[in-house]
Amino acid sequence: MIVDWIYNHPTWLWGNILVWGATALACLGLTIFHPFVDTRVRRAHNDLAGYSIQIISVVYAVLMAFIAVATWGSFSAAESIVQEEAGYMGNLYRDTKGFPDKVGDEMRKTLRGYADAVIQEEWPVQQRGELPSAGWKPLHKLHRQLVGFDPQTRGEAVIQADFLRTVNELYKARQARLTAAAGHIPPVIWWIIAIGGALTTAFSYLFGFESFRLHLTMTGAITASLALVVVLILALDWPFRGEVSVSPQAYIDAERSWDGPSEKD
Repeated sequence: MIVDWIYNHPTWLWGNILVWGATALACLGLTIFHPFVDTRVRRAHNDLAGYSIQIISVVYAVLMAFIAVATWGSFSAAESIVQEEAGYMGNLYRDTKGFPDKVGDEMRKTLRGYADAVIQEEWPVQQRGELPSAGWKPLHKLHRQLVGFDPQTRGEAVIQADFLRTVNELYKARQARLTAAAGHIPPVIWWIIAIGGALTTAFSYLFGFESFRLHLTMTGAITASLALVVVLILALDWPFRGEVSVSPQAYIDAERSWDGPSEKD
């Protein structure tokens, strides 16, 4: 599948193929079109062609800008979600110090299992564009350990209630991450991008230039600029796929902090 090929290879590789391929195709189209309509006829209608392409290009530019900003917003939101989930996970680990030693040790072991599941098992699944499920088992186990704990003092009851609220927030953050991993631009948007780009490029053929090389240069520049925006959108479309993607570093940093001096004291 072409989408899998794109996200399994470096951005510079498929980006260059897309930009140069689209530019070459546009220039080939102009070369084929050029002999069929006399240059003098086109030159006489340059004003009309310029007015038409201005309207089309403005509408298309606004559309592309909107999609690019929305895609970047989704990517940034995914990064924030990952930071939140890792933060809740770290808070829970530290809060286990308020439980009796045996209970706290079991909870910390479960939280480490959750972190390992996210880093080692779920992230590769997300990078393939699939929804992971390995983290649910340790998270449900942590929940059972919490609700199965019988507080003996008022302080333990308060800690249990606060811990439960944080666990629920971790559930929400995890679900938000899974939703972000499944979200991407619908196919209909890609059709609109492709058709709009083809129309914008095709209208540039209607200009009349004394120099055909100059006409080729203008057409190639327009196509390359549009293709570069498409590369940006593609690179950010799946937040957890490809070379430009959200990494599990936040979970790794949280897990490393558990092994710090403060955790060993």
